[in-house]
Amino acid sequence: MLVLATGALVLPAGVLSAASVNQDVPVPRPKPVHPQAVEPSAPEVNYSNLGENAPGRGEQCKMALNAAGASYNWVGVATEGSCTIASAVELVSVTTSADTIGFLQKPVMACEFAALLARWAGEVAGPVVVGHAGAKLQAIITGPGIVCRNRAGGAKTKISEHAKGNALDIIGFRLSDSRSLKIGGELDKREQLALKVLRTSACGYFTTVLGPGSNSAHQHHFHFDHAKRGKSYNYRICE
Repeated sequence: MLVLATGALVLPAGVLSAASVNQDVPVPRPKPVHPQAVEPSAPEVNYSNLGENAPGRGEQCKMALNAAGASYNWVGVATEGSCTIASAVELVSVTTSADTIGFLQKPVMACEFAALLARWAGEVAGPVVVGHAGAKLQAIITGPGIVCRNRAGGAKTKISEHAKGNALDIIGFRLSDSRSLKIGGELDKREQLALKVLRTSACGYFTTVLGPGSNSAHQHHFHFDHAKRGKSYNYRICE
């Protein structure tokens, strides 16, 4: 047995004293503190959990519409031809802190799609038109919403998202100074840029965005829809 001087510590074999430990041993870095996520201006509708007859579907969607500042008439079951959609609304306008944007045709759509459209109109369309066209956005000129037909009007193609109330055609935009920005019309450079930004921004909200240059059927309007492709809504077509 090894005996140390008086006052010294006797250590079992294989154990090092604190003084013998390398002082340069790296210390683990503290875990980063993640900032809290910023709440969106209006709640998004979770499409993956909302079937035609899902409990609470209408109430959840009404909350999203109200948060987006939408004025609407609740239709419930809407029928056009042989097509029927549940939880349908007639969209009248969207009011933000700066503007009220009307939908003159009062399109009838599935509630979830109307909520997306209301968010896009208030969050993007209004500010873009003011910034690029120099006047407030007074109204969005649209088609009727639900239209019972197949894609591109064909008899043998798949059913259109219009027939599901999940699509809308936009013809143009009416400004507060009496100008109209018509899709495919004669516009100056600032107005053309405004339409280009509006079209591009819609890809952040809808899964399909088509317009002039996409094909001959969309030369004079924008087509927005929120079709589900595969197992999610992540795949998008923006042309």
